[in-house]
Amino acid sequence: MGPMVERTQERLSAEESLVRHLVAICERGAERPENDSAAISSAGVEGGLKATQIWARNRAPHLFPKSDKHDALVHVLEHDVIGAVAQLGRTDAQGDYEARYVALQKRLEGFETTLTNIRFLLGNKEITYADCLLFVFLVRLNSVYFDLFKATFFLLEDRPALFSYCRDLIERREFFETTDLKSIKTESFLGEPVLNSRGITPLGGEPDFHQPHDRHLKFSADRATINARGTEEDQKTARAAGEWVRGVSALRRTIESRTDAEFPSEAGRYHLFAPYNCPWSHRALLGRSVKGLSGIIGASVVYFRRHPDHGWQFNEKIPGCTADQVGGERFLRAYYEKVDSTERSAPVLWDTKTNQIVNNESADILRMFNRAFDDQLGGDFIDLVPAALETELDELNELIYQRINNGAYKAGFAGTQAAYERAYHRYFSALQYLNDLLSGREFLLGTVHPTEADLRLFPTIFRHDAVYYARFKLNHARIIDYPELSAWLATMLDWPGVREASNLDHARNGYFGRTGNGIVPAGPVPLELSPSAFSREVWLGDS
Repeated sequence: MGPMVERTQERLSAEESLVRHLVAICERGAERPENDSAAISSAGVEGGLKATQIWARNRAPHLFPKSDKHDALVHVLEHDVIGAVAQLGRTDAQGDYEARYVALQKRLEGFETTLTNIRFLLGNKEITYADCLLFVFLVRLNSVYFDLFKATFFLLEDRPALFSYCRDLIERREFFETTDLKSIKTESFLGEPVLNSRGITPLGGEPDFHQPHDRHLKFSADRATINARGTEEDQKTARAAGEWVRGVSALRRTIESRTDAEFPSEAGRYHLFAPYNCPWSHRALLGRSVKGLSGIIGASVVYFRRHPDHGWQFNEKIPGCTADQVGGERFLRAYYEKVDSTERSAPVLWDTKTNQIVNNESADILRMFNRAFDDQLGGDFIDLVPAALETELDELNELIYQRINNGAYKAGFAGTQAAYERAYHRYFSALQYLNDLLSGREFLLGTVHPTEADLRLFPTIFRHDAVYYARFKLNHARIIDYPELSAWLATMLDWPGVREASNLDHARNGYFGRTGNGIVPAGPVPLELSPSAFSREVWLGDS
């Protein structure tokens, strides 16, 4: 092996930047967090990694399974990967460089093969310290090592298992909260004046770690978990500071076609309370309309302005809204009070025969609308959940809910800049993914008619340009800038029942009319329902 280029200690070197990053990840996931990580020495890559491992074993023991295989992996990653790339970048002998290059490339190709077959380095369930080591190396491969250390084997995007592995890990709070690619790049390049004599930090080279992936589906999740993630958020998952979390609906029973069911599918028995402006209610209204259930299930359109004290209200004086057509109530909360529930959300599916709430989770309502009443529709209806596509549909629903439907709210209601930026990037990466998916297709799953996935996606895409672009600061692009999604939106609006169940003016008034100064934007689509056309008493629902 040839001599090594001497490096300066004047700034944080590439190795010291990596050690700091590794410490931060372990610190976030520590079982016994204490503010003693600053004592870890980062004098050289070997000393810094050794000190970090000792500290992490004490503070985050769950990352260290009692396994010889894990210990061997840690040794390989510390010495033959992280240590090796530092040696690769500092040698000044071409032959030595080429030998080290081949050895390191072989190691990385081995990890690509391993991670093609398992989710994490030691299996499918839990991450380990070895995963933390591989992650801090891989996130630097494109933006630091490829250029600075001439580790030009491949870009991370060229190895699908390694790339999706990183995207999977960065879903976790301890990874995404501590991974700032711009800072990593700046620290590494400015801390290496010998290798970067002009002090220039490159602008590019950052992989899009927010791109959707399917590792959690491929290796770990059962069908029940996938279905749940397509409907709600896990309330127990650790959250980043400022991340908005949608609550879980509790009243969830099912209408069934069996005559002996608790809630049998009887025409005229059930009533849907739903406002057009709420995207969750919108998909329930879409299901009712697209399936042709308007004559079987009644509906009252709730007013888009919520009362400051009583919540969702009825106001038939506003075009598009109706009075409560079941009990003549003024507020939707009255139906929750009838069943002694403290929930107040919309939509609500009400049983007029037993005076009970059947369900207040829109995903459940949409699913049950698909099949429960088919025997009363004759043969002229579409199947929103084709049996042959159900697995693919549920997986797509999970992506649409987590990154787009709920993702828009995570951006719009974020409490910190970091939480907003993460939701923003995940949202637009998912839009690009779906735009690509729609190439050569009319609908998301390649069917000749919409499926449940299309109806779930539609409310967000329908609102994006006129509402979310400004109101939720999702201003990277408009839907019109995605040609496939834009064509899909036009196709959906032309599908029987979709336009009838959609009201953009209600949505705009609902989102903008209750925030800031209450002004509702007059564009980009002309505003046809303006607060200025009504008295204050009528608009507020006080008349």
